[in-house]
Amino acid sequence: MKIKAIDFVKYTMSGIAEVIIQSRPLAGTFILLAIFIHSWQMAIGALCATAIATGFAILLKKKQKVIALGLYGYNATLIGIAIIFLFEITYFSIFILFLGSLLSVYVSLWIPKYLKIPTFTAPFVLITWLIIIFKDYLHLLPAANVLNFHNNIYTFGLGEAVGQVYLQGNGITGLIILLAILLYSKSDFIWAIVATCSTWLIAHMLNYPAINIENGLYGFSAVLTGIALKSLKPILFPIIGIVMTVFVTQAFIESGWPSLTAPFVIVSWMIVLVHRYYHNRSRGF
Repeated sequence: MKIKAIDFVKYTMSGIAEVIIQSRPLAGTFILLAIFIHSWQMAIGALCATAIATGFAILLKKKQKVIALGLYGYNATLIGIAIIFLFEITYFSIFILFLGSLLSVYVSLWIPKYLKIPTFTAPFVLITWLIIIFKDYLHLLPAANVLNFHNNIYTFGLGEAVGQVYLQGNGITGLIILLAILLYSKSDFIWAIVATCSTWLIAHMLNYPAINIENGLYGFSAVLTGIALKSLKPILFPIIGIVMTVFVTQAFIESGWPSLTAPFVIVSWMIVLVHRYYHNRSRGF
């Protein structure tokens, strides 16, 4: 498969945007800029990992239309960011980033094939958890500060919730990502706002730790859930999903294990399966 350099760049940018389910090169460019504002190291990690996974999908001769949508790159985007965020930048951590990006392509293929459910960000979660479990054996050291600011720019946890989709607890970064969403989908923008505000209110009503709310930890999985499930009818399904992510996130926080985007994946899988049952039953199957 011959791919022009400009097309490869577009596919890579689409992969960055596909994390938030937008699949648009310009949206990916805005989002990469937003990440760069918060941490230039994480921006480079995101770009390199997405390019690696995209290039690998091309080498595997996967369908060009699927590659163009960024569907093989977006999990690698998050893996690249997570490794830079979690671990000291060394030759070996870069090698792990490379391997994780390649593996994300395979896992993205396996999940729908064998489990018959949407991939979502499960490859990112599973691969990153695996790296965390074996970090001592891999001699991965905790990261030094890779943020551009000593203190994040806060928007009371609302912008941060959107930014945390890309592990960026920065209000300005989150607002730029929201703008990228608005450029291509008003409905996705509305669902992102609904998810962010509703989970912010729920977390406050439940007296969850203010620092977690301010950092957007209860909102980012909800944003992904709302956008991913918005087409399910009745509308009650995505709304229930949004609410459930708050409780699943809190369970991870109390356990001390990093949730990453697992609340989004777990809840969305549950809702999809329940919706299938509901849909089949309503049709008399």
